Amino acid sequence: MKSVNKRCSLFPFEREEVLSVQDSLQKYGWGITAFDLPGAWNKSRGAGVKVAVLDTGVDLDHPDLAANLLPGRNFVDPKKDPWDDNHHGTHVAGIIAAANNDIGMVGVAPEAKIIPVKVLNGSGNGSLVDVAKGIRWAVDEGGADLICMSLGSPNPVQEVRKAIQHALSKKVVCFVAAGNSGVTKEVYYPANYPETIAIGSIDESLSRSGFSNTGTSLDFMAPGGRIFSTVPDNWYAVLSGTSMAAPFAAGVAALVLSHVRSKMSGLRLDTNEDYIRVFKEHTVPVKNKDLKDKAFYQGFGILDPKKVLEALG
Repeated sequence: MKSVNKRCSLFPFEREEVLSVQDSLQKYGWGITAFDLPGAWNKSRGAGVKVAVLDTGVDLDHPDLAANLLPGRNFVDPKKDPWDDNHHGTHVAGIIAAANNDIGMVGVAPEAKIIPVKVLNGSGNGSLVDVAKGIRWAVDEGGADLICMSLGSPNPVQEVRKAIQHALSKKVVCFVAAGNSGVTKEVYYPANYPETIAIGSIDESLSRSGFSNTGTSLDFMAPGGRIFSTVPDNWYAVLSGTSMAAPFAAGVAALVLSHVRSKMSGLRLDTNEDYIRVFKEHTVPVKNKDLKDKAFYQGFGILDPKKVLEALG
Protein backbone atom coordinates (compact mmCIF):
# COMPACT_ATOMS: atom_id res chain seq x y z
CA MET A 1 0.00 0.00 0.00
CA LYS A 2 1.39 3.38 -1.02
CA SER A 3 2.05 5.72 1.90
CA VAL A 4 0.63 9.24 1.84
CA ASN A 5 2.80 12.27 2.58
CA LYS A 6 1.10 13.92 5.54
CA ARG A 7 3.10 17.13 5.42
CA CYS A 8 1.75 20.49 4.35
CA SER A 9 3.26 23.91 3.83
CA LEU A 10 2.68 27.47 2.85
CA PHE A 11 2.47 27.98 -0.89
CA PRO A 12 5.40 29.85 -2.47
CA PHE A 13 4.59 33.56 -2.45
CA GLU A 14 6.18 36.87 -3.32
CA ARG A 15 7.33 39.34 -0.69
CA GLU A 16 7.68 42.73 -2.30
CA GLU A 17 8.12 45.45 0.31
CA VAL A 18 8.00 46.05 4.05
CA LEU A 19 6.90 49.19 5.89
CA SER A 20 7.10 50.15 9.55
CA VAL A 21 4.02 51.42 11.34
CA GLN A 22 5.68 54.84 11.50
CA ASP A 23 5.89 54.89 7.71
CA SER A 24 2.29 53.99 7.28
CA LEU A 25 -0.71 56.04 8.24
CA GLN A 26 -3.81 53.94 7.69
CA LYS A 27 -4.30 53.10 4.04
CA TYR A 28 -6.80 51.02 2.14
CA GLY A 29 -5.37 48.17 0.07
CA TRP A 30 -6.49 48.02 -3.55
CA GLY A 31 -8.89 45.15 -2.79
CA ILE A 32 -10.68 47.32 -0.24
CA THR A 33 -11.16 50.19 -2.71
CA ALA A 34 -11.82 48.12 -5.86
CA PHE A 35 -14.90 46.55 -4.27
CA ASP A 36 -15.95 49.59 -2.22
CA LEU A 37 -15.67 47.88 1.15
CA PRO A 38 -16.26 51.22 2.94
CA GLY A 39 -19.69 51.23 1.27
CA ALA A 40 -20.25 47.62 2.32
CA TRP A 41 -19.38 48.54 5.92
CA ASN A 42 -22.55 50.61 6.07
CA LYS A 43 -24.35 47.27 6.24
CA SER A 44 -21.83 45.07 8.05
CA ARG A 45 -18.36 45.19 9.57
CA GLY A 46 -18.25 41.57 10.69
CA ALA A 47 -19.26 42.15 14.31
CA GLY A 48 -19.89 38.99 16.30
CA VAL A 49 -18.19 36.63 13.84
CA LYS A 50 -15.14 34.56 14.87
CA VAL A 51 -12.70 33.39 12.20
CA ALA A 52 -10.09 30.75 13.03
CA VAL A 53 -6.84 31.29 11.11
CA LEU A 54 -4.90 28.03 10.78
CA ASP A 55 -1.42 29.18 9.84
CA THR A 56 1.98 30.11 11.32
CA GLY A 57 0.37 31.91 14.25
CA VAL A 58 -0.28 35.62 14.73
CA ASP A 59 1.63 38.53 16.28
CA LEU A 60 -0.51 38.76 19.40
CA ASP A 61 0.65 42.32 20.17
CA HIS A 62 0.30 43.90 16.75
CA PRO A 63 -1.47 47.26 17.18
CA ASP A 64 -3.75 46.61 14.20
CA LEU A 65 -4.78 43.16 15.45
CA ALA A 66 -4.61 42.96 19.24
CA ALA A 67 -8.12 44.31 19.83
CA ASN A 68 -9.61 41.69 17.50
CA LEU A 69 -7.76 38.62 18.78
CA LEU A 70 -9.32 35.83 20.83
CA PRO A 71 -7.47 33.04 22.69
CA GLY A 72 -5.94 30.53 20.31
CA ARG A 73 -3.88 27.35 20.32
CA ASN A 74 -0.39 26.25 19.28
CA PHE A 75 -0.23 22.74 17.82
CA VAL A 76 3.44 23.04 16.82
CA ASP A 77 4.53 23.60 20.44
CA PRO A 78 1.52 23.12 22.76
CA LYS A 79 3.42 24.68 25.68
CA LYS A 80 3.56 28.05 23.94
CA ASP A 81 1.05 30.66 22.80
CA PRO A 82 0.36 30.80 19.04
CA TRP A 83 2.93 33.50 18.20
CA ASP A 84 3.88 33.98 14.57
CA ASP A 85 7.56 33.16 13.99
CA ASN A 86 7.21 33.42 10.21
CA HIS A 87 4.98 36.46 9.27
CA HIS A 88 2.51 34.67 6.98
CA GLY A 89 -0.22 34.08 9.58
CA THR A 90 -0.13 37.69 10.75
CA HIS A 91 -0.51 38.87 7.17
CA VAL A 92 -3.51 36.57 6.67
CA ALA A 93 -5.13 37.73 9.92
CA GLY A 94 -4.76 41.38 8.96
CA ILE A 95 -6.49 40.87 5.63
CA ILE A 96 -9.50 39.45 7.47
CA ALA A 97 -9.83 41.70 10.47
CA ALA A 98 -7.24 44.44 10.96
CA ALA A 99 -8.98 47.12 13.02
CA ASN A 100 -10.24 50.39 11.54
CA ASN A 101 -8.14 52.43 13.95
CA ASP A 102 -6.35 55.10 11.88
CA ILE A 103 -3.01 53.25 11.66
CA GLY A 104 -1.51 50.83 9.19
CA MET A 105 -4.32 49.21 7.23
CA VAL A 106 -7.83 47.90 7.65
CA GLY A 107 -9.20 44.41 7.09
CA VAL A 108 -12.19 43.28 5.06
CA ALA A 109 -14.23 42.69 8.24
CA PRO A 110 -12.69 45.13 10.76
CA GLU A 111 -14.99 44.16 13.63
CA ALA A 112 -14.69 40.38 13.24
CA LYS A 113 -12.54 38.44 15.69
CA ILE A 114 -9.55 36.20 14.90
CA ILE A 115 -8.78 32.90 16.62
CA PRO A 116 -5.08 32.18 15.96
CA VAL A 117 -4.38 28.46 15.52
CA LYS A 118 -0.70 27.72 14.89
CA VAL A 119 -0.28 24.56 12.79
CA LEU A 120 2.83 25.58 10.80
CA ASN A 121 6.34 26.25 12.08
CA GLY A 122 8.62 29.21 11.42
CA SER A 123 9.63 27.74 8.07
CA GLY A 124 6.00 27.47 7.00
CA ASN A 125 5.88 23.68 7.21
CA GLY A 126 3.69 21.41 9.28
CA SER A 127 1.76 18.21 9.66
CA LEU A 128 -1.64 17.68 8.07
CA VAL A 129 -2.48 15.70 11.20
CA ASP A 130 -1.95 18.92 13.18
CA VAL A 131 -4.13 20.74 10.66
CA ALA A 132 -6.89 18.22 11.32
CA LYS A 133 -6.46 18.68 15.07
CA GLY A 134 -6.51 22.45 14.61
CA ILE A 135 -9.78 22.33 12.69
CA ARG A 136 -11.45 20.22 15.36
CA TRP A 137 -10.14 22.43 18.18
CA ALA A 138 -11.29 25.60 16.43
CA VAL A 139 -14.79 24.16 16.10
CA ASP A 140 -15.20 22.36 19.41
CA GLU A 141 -13.26 24.62 21.78
CA GLY A 142 -12.35 27.82 19.95
CA GLY A 143 -15.93 28.68 19.04
CA ALA A 144 -15.13 29.49 15.41
CA ASP A 145 -17.86 30.49 12.98
CA LEU A 146 -15.54 30.28 9.96
CA ILE A 147 -12.10 28.81 9.24
CA CYS A 148 -9.41 30.20 6.93
CA MET A 149 -6.54 28.02 5.70
CA SER A 150 -3.82 29.46 3.45
CA LEU A 151 -1.84 26.23 3.28
CA GLY A 152 -1.94 23.01 1.36
CA SER A 153 -0.53 19.88 -0.18
CA PRO A 154 -0.96 18.02 -3.48
CA ASN A 155 -1.92 14.98 -1.41
CA PRO A 156 -5.32 14.23 0.14
CA VAL A 157 -5.27 13.14 3.79
CA GLN A 158 -8.37 11.52 5.21
CA GLU A 159 -7.93 12.94 8.71
CA VAL A 160 -8.16 16.46 7.31
CA ARG A 161 -11.25 15.75 5.26
CA LYS A 162 -12.97 14.14 8.24
CA ALA A 163 -12.13 17.20 10.36
CA ILE A 164 -13.59 19.49 7.68
CA GLN A 165 -16.71 17.34 7.55
CA HIS A 166 -16.91 17.60 11.35
CA ALA A 167 -16.69 21.39 11.03
CA LEU A 168 -19.53 21.38 8.52
CA SER A 169 -21.63 19.27 10.86
CA LYS A 170 -21.26 22.16 13.34
CA LYS A 171 -22.09 24.76 10.64
CA VAL A 172 -18.49 25.99 10.35
CA VAL A 173 -17.30 26.55 6.78
CA CYS A 174 -13.67 26.46 5.60
CA PHE A 175 -12.22 28.93 3.08
CA VAL A 176 -8.98 27.59 1.59
CA ALA A 177 -6.27 28.90 -0.74
CA ALA A 178 -6.18 27.11 -4.09
CA GLY A 179 -2.39 27.07 -4.45
CA ASN A 180 0.31 28.99 -6.33
CA SER A 181 1.45 26.53 -9.02
CA GLY A 182 -0.10 28.29 -12.01
CA VAL A 183 -2.24 26.45 -14.54
CA THR A 184 -2.87 23.06 -12.96
CA LYS A 185 -5.28 20.19 -13.41
CA GLU A 186 -6.69 20.73 -9.93
CA VAL A 187 -6.36 22.98 -6.91
CA TYR A 188 -4.40 21.64 -3.94
CA TYR A 189 -5.78 20.02 -0.80
CA PRO A 190 -7.60 20.84 1.41
CA ALA A 191 -9.10 23.34 -1.07
CA ASN A 192 -9.85 20.42 -3.41
CA TYR A 193 -12.25 18.76 -0.98
CA PRO A 194 -15.87 19.33 -1.99
CA GLU A 195 -16.70 20.40 1.57
CA THR A 196 -14.48 23.52 1.37
CA ILE A 197 -14.60 26.77 -0.61
CA ALA A 198 -11.50 27.04 -2.83
CA ILE A 199 -10.20 30.54 -3.56
CA GLY A 200 -7.94 31.66 -6.41
CA SER A 201 -6.18 34.99 -6.86
CA ILE A 202 -6.67 38.09 -9.03
CA ASP A 203 -4.42 41.11 -9.50
CA GLU A 204 -5.24 44.82 -9.53
CA SER A 205 -6.51 44.66 -13.12
CA LEU A 206 -9.07 42.04 -11.97
CA SER A 207 -7.26 39.45 -14.09
CA ARG A 208 -6.37 35.97 -12.90
CA SER A 209 -2.96 35.95 -11.20
CA GLY A 210 -0.53 33.86 -13.24
CA PHE A 211 0.49 31.88 -10.16
CA SER A 212 -3.09 30.91 -9.20
CA ASN A 213 -3.99 27.22 -9.38
CA THR A 214 -6.79 26.14 -11.69
CA GLY A 215 -9.17 23.19 -11.74
CA THR A 216 -12.74 22.01 -11.58
CA SER A 217 -12.84 22.41 -7.78
CA LEU A 218 -12.07 26.14 -7.91
CA ASP A 219 -14.97 28.16 -6.47
CA PHE A 220 -14.17 31.88 -6.46
CA MET A 221 -11.46 34.47 -7.07
CA ALA A 222 -10.42 37.28 -4.73
CA PRO A 223 -7.63 39.87 -4.47
CA GLY A 224 -4.28 38.13 -3.97
CA GLY A 225 -1.71 40.11 -5.94
CA ARG A 226 0.31 42.78 -4.11
CA ILE A 227 -1.75 42.78 -0.92
CA PHE A 228 -0.79 45.16 1.89
CA SER A 229 -1.28 43.75 5.40
CA THR A 230 0.18 43.25 8.86
CA VAL A 231 3.36 41.33 9.71
CA PRO A 232 5.05 40.81 13.11
CA ASP A 233 6.77 43.46 15.20
CA ASN A 234 4.36 46.28 14.30
CA TRP A 235 5.28 46.13 10.63
CA TYR A 236 3.39 45.81 7.35
CA ALA A 237 4.25 44.08 4.10
CA VAL A 238 3.03 43.63 0.53
CA LEU A 239 2.70 39.94 -0.35
CA SER A 240 1.19 38.07 -3.28
CA GLY A 241 -0.43 34.63 -3.39
CA THR A 242 -3.67 32.72 -3.10
CA SER A 243 -2.76 32.81 0.59
CA MET A 244 -3.85 36.45 0.48
CA ALA A 245 -7.02 35.72 -1.54
CA ALA A 246 -8.46 33.12 0.87
CA PRO A 247 -8.59 35.51 3.87
CA PHE A 248 -10.24 38.19 1.71
CA ALA A 249 -12.98 35.66 0.93
CA ALA A 250 -13.22 34.63 4.59
CA GLY A 251 -13.58 38.31 5.49
CA VAL A 252 -16.42 38.67 3.00
CA ALA A 253 -18.10 35.63 4.55
CA ALA A 254 -17.76 37.27 7.98
CA LEU A 255 -19.46 40.43 6.69
CA VAL A 256 -22.32 38.43 5.22
CA LEU A 257 -22.78 36.16 8.25
CA SER A 258 -22.80 39.15 10.62
CA HIS A 259 -25.33 40.95 8.43
CA VAL A 260 -27.63 37.93 8.19
CA ARG A 261 -27.53 37.43 11.96
CA SER A 262 -28.25 41.09 12.69
CA LYS A 263 -31.26 41.12 10.39
CA MET A 264 -32.49 37.72 11.63
CA SER A 265 -33.44 37.16 8.00
CA GLY A 266 -33.82 33.41 8.20
CA LEU A 267 -31.23 32.92 5.44
CA ARG A 268 -29.31 29.73 6.18
CA LEU A 269 -25.52 29.86 6.05
CA ASP A 270 -24.81 26.42 7.48
CA THR A 271 -22.71 24.82 4.72
CA ASN A 272 -20.22 25.69 2.00
CA GLU A 273 -23.01 25.20 -0.53
CA ASP A 274 -25.08 27.85 1.26
CA TYR A 275 -22.30 30.42 0.89
CA ILE A 276 -21.61 29.40 -2.71
CA ARG A 277 -25.28 29.80 -3.60
CA VAL A 278 -25.38 33.32 -2.15
CA PHE A 279 -22.00 34.45 -3.51
CA LYS A 280 -22.21 33.10 -7.06
CA GLU A 281 -25.19 35.29 -7.94
CA HIS A 282 -23.12 38.42 -7.29
CA THR A 283 -19.71 37.89 -8.86
CA VAL A 284 -17.85 39.61 -11.68
CA PRO A 285 -15.79 37.74 -14.30
CA VAL A 286 -12.01 37.94 -14.52
CA LYS A 287 -10.73 40.32 -17.20
CA ASN A 288 -8.54 37.78 -19.03
CA LYS A 289 -9.73 37.55 -22.61
CA ASP A 290 -7.91 34.31 -23.47
CA LEU A 291 -9.57 31.93 -21.00
CA LYS A 292 -11.23 29.12 -22.94
CA ASP A 293 -12.85 27.32 -20.02
CA LYS A 294 -13.68 30.16 -17.69
CA ALA A 295 -15.00 28.01 -14.84
CA PHE A 296 -11.74 26.04 -14.87
CA TYR A 297 -9.77 29.27 -14.42
CA GLN A 298 -12.07 31.36 -12.23
CA GLY A 299 -14.75 29.14 -10.71
CA PHE A 300 -17.92 31.22 -10.38
CA GLY A 301 -15.94 34.46 -10.72
CA ILE A 302 -14.64 37.23 -8.48
CA LEU A 303 -16.35 37.79 -5.14
CA ASP A 304 -18.03 41.19 -4.89
CA PRO A 305 -18.87 41.86 -1.23
CA LYS A 306 -20.81 45.08 -1.78
CA LYS A 307 -23.04 43.44 -4.38
CA VAL A 308 -23.75 40.51 -2.07
CA LEU A 309 -24.64 42.72 0.91
CA GLU A 310 -26.83 45.03 -1.16
CA ALA A 311 -28.71 42.02 -2.52
CA LEU A 312 -29.33 40.77 1.03
CA GLY A 313 -31.02 44.05 1.94
